[in-house]
Amino acid sequence: MGNILPLAAPVGAAHAASLSDICNDAYIKAALPADGTFQGIYMGIYMVSSPVSTTIHSNVSISSSNFNPANFKNRFLTTGGEAYEINESSSTSGSLPSGLMYGAVAGLTNSGFNGQSFDDIFLLANGTMMEIGRQLARNVYNTGNDKVYTCYQSCSDGGREGWSQAQRYGYDYDGIIVGAPAFRFAHQQINHLMPNVVEQTMDYYPPPCELKLIANATIAACDPLDGRADGVFARSDLCKLHFNHTSLIGAPYYCAASSGGSSLGLGFSKRQSISSTPEQSGTVTKEAVELGLSIDGNGGEFVAKFVNLQEADTLSTLDNVTYDTIRGWMQMGWTMYEDTLVTHNPDLNVLQQSGGRILHFHGEQDPSVPTASSVHYYEAVRKIMFPNESLNTSAAALGEFYRLYLVHGMAHCGTNSEQPNGPFPQTNMAVMIDWVENGVIPVTVNATVLQGDNEGEHQQICAWPLRPLWSNNGTTMDCIFDQASNDAWIYDFDAYKLPLY
Repeated sequence: MGNILPLAAPVGAAHAASLSDICNDAYIKAALPADGTFQGIYMGIYMVSSPVSTTIHSNVSISSSNFNPANFKNRFLTTGGEAYEINESSSTSGSLPSGLMYGAVAGLTNSGFNGQSFDDIFLLANGTMMEIGRQLARNVYNTGNDKVYTCYQSCSDGGREGWSQAQRYGYDYDGIIVGAPAFRFAHQQINHLMPNVVEQTMDYYPPPCELKLIANATIAACDPLDGRADGVFARSDLCKLHFNHTSLIGAPYYCAASSGGSSLGLGFSKRQSISSTPEQSGTVTKEAVELGLSIDGNGGEFVAKFVNLQEADTLSTLDNVTYDTIRGWMQMGWTMYEDTLVTHNPDLNVLQQSGGRILHFHGEQDPSVPTASSVHYYEAVRKIMFPNESLNTSAAALGEFYRLYLVHGMAHCGTNSEQPNGPFPQTNMAVMIDWVENGVIPVTVNATVLQGDNEGEHQQICAWPLRPLWSNNGTTMDCIFDQASNDAWIYDFDAYKLPLY
């Protein structure tokens, strides 16, 4: 498989005398699992080298980094990537340090480079890295027969990778934290092309200030529906049910002159070749109201490279592409990658029976991965796992091991500049540790406002299917159930003959 395993490992005084004791070639080579421990995996000990620094950290190229000081607490954390990348790098700005603060060895993989690298990237690599990395941690820290808790944490495609682990290796994980998962990868990536196709079909390409006006007016109208006026609308369902977007048609807008770039972001359209735009005024049109707000080029790359199997990074044109074309591409991608990319299997029985836990969160204003995608999967799991139970009974049973949280105002795997007072859940790993190791079920998840006027404020995020509602002038929040709001998140996918979970 050719995996390289960057590992970030805290030093535990109870397991190793000092950083210098473990941060050398001989110690790491001796700690590697023996050849044959894992079928088909052979350790390349010739790759181990260790420039030693006992004051800050040391790097061992299998690769590993031993950060000092910290206490190893018998935890192993594996991490994923984003978009078309399987990891977020081993730097301090990547995902590895997220394990160090909780006394965990953290690992990532580059998936190897060989003829089967596609399956490695999208199916095998994280599971193999977890097995090897966890055993290496056991050996380095001499844990003996003590349990090493194994968790996964990542967002976006890393969230999809997390679901691949939950669905295929559920017996190996104690806790899995997934954010905004890009499962149904073919549908997800190709869906990024929809705004482009809508624009081409309507032959209308709205200037950014027109879309900005629509966004701001929507926030202003929907913000108070949740019972708290703070610039964040926490109830997208109520917005859908009660705000008539067509009421904006005819509203005036003004665009200052622009010095460069397409008004359509990372996508492509007739405007892409325009290097500047003049000062503009106008009124909001019916076509603009019906358009989506965010696009990028991921869809073009997926169709060109993964569906059409071309050596190309994007499509050269959208000529003659219709809504039916989009549906056809999605169907083809689904068929081609059912066993690798399309991680929507709703049967989590193995993970449940093994005692695993899943914390699934998704920003309610995600412009990249539709939030309803996560709701759709949760509901599929609930109905498959507990087919003869009522909503209350099945949700309670599912909540024992799998919980979904929709984070109000949050964008894609991060904060939202359009709704800066929206919170972000920073302590999911601590929540998972408490759930896995102490049995504390997270009724709500803590989130913190990281910007805006309310910076530093802590808020609680409700577990689906409950929704937040404020009272007492926005000072008291309750998690309530509302059938109409619940139904607003549910969609049928009747374009396909097979069920799309």
